Amino acid sequence: MKIGITGAGIGGMTAAVALQQRGFQVVVYEQATELGEVGAAITLGPNANRIFAALGLEDEVAALASATPSTGTLHWQTGERLGYVQRSVEDYLSAYGAVTRHMHRADIHGVLVRAFDAGTDSLRLDHRLTDIEQDSNEVTLHFANGQSDRCDIVVACDGIKSIARDKLFITEPPTFTGLVAWRGLVDREKIPEVNFDPHFAAFPAENKLFGRYPIRHGTLINYVAIASQPDFHEESWSAYGDVADVLAEFSDWYEDIVKIIRATPADRCLRWAMHSRQPLDSWVTGRVALLGDAAHPMTPFLGSGAVMAIEDGAVLARCFAAAGDDWADALQLYERARLPCANKVHMDSVKRGEAYLGSDPAARGQAPSVGMEEVYQYDAMSVPI
Repeated sequence: MKIGITGAGIGGMTAAVALQQRGFQVVVYEQATELGEVGAAITLGPNANRIFAALGLEDEVAALASATPSTGTLHWQTGERLGYVQRSVEDYLSAYGAVTRHMHRADIHGVLVRAFDAGTDSLRLDHRLTDIEQDSNEVTLHFANGQSDRCDIVVACDGIKSIARDKLFITEPPTFTGLVAWRGLVDREKIPEVNFDPHFAAFPAENKLFGRYPIRHGTLINYVAIASQPDFHEESWSAYGDVADVLAEFSDWYEDIVKIIRATPADRCLRWAMHSRQPLDSWVTGRVALLGDAAHPMTPFLGSGAVMAIEDGAVLARCFAAAGDDWADALQLYERARLPCANKVHMDSVKRGEAYLGSDPAARGQAPSVGMEEVYQYDAMSVPI
């Protein structure tokens, strides 16, 4: 059975590694001409790190990032602590069996790429999917480079603008949330006077949010700055932003925030218009299944979008291993196990965004870890399928 995966992002590569480790033939099709992750950093909760441990990748991941020692919500103008949670490694292990880490997306993506056996033409770059069709026997993929290929099963990991989702599923187009976000990376040495306790900090205000945390063992600072701009009409979903625009939005904010923004190099500021899609009632049609953002593109307010894709990939591989040659059963097991969980996190992220950007100071002041217990306790490697 040949399983095709369209998209070599974090979710697609997790599925590819997990399936390959269980003996399945996997071919990954990626539109880029070379592998890499666009963007800045990522939150990997205990639910993600348990998966990497199960895949035999714990040592490599641990070498890239230590456990997150503290998280907090601070006042947007004064820096006063509104909510604060501190955890030792022992606390994490006792509560969840794994830690939370903050990492550069490219670093965790590289771990997965190295774990995947790309021999025998199993990783095909410069393959941008343009069309997909299926019959009772196979799935046919068509690519922008003029090539086509056939697979027994296809797992579509091609993001919020998924060709497979739009072609094969009853779905609404992505809609603009009215929010614009900037992601920036700053060298820590450029801002030595800025305080980074808590390690992860969120500064929420009405219609705006700033969040920041160190990565790469404290040498880089990642931030995301979000503002309401309902009249924004830029079509690009990810493009270079102007640091001056970010400063204009946050000029009267807490001094540490202004210092971080001012220190941002022009080539390390990305801007995108935040879009969303309605949750689907099904991720499977025939021989095609959706995974990650193709199935459940999320707002970033719970920091769980990539983790949900990682969980999808791990559970998918378990379902194929459990079902053997019965691919239809495997896909149904996957959908049944993952769809309710991911859709709930999808909607919880929307609600958290409404709280963080709303007018109620008490709702804005909740610590980032509030409400995350169920998410962190979820174990993709043992959840019933």
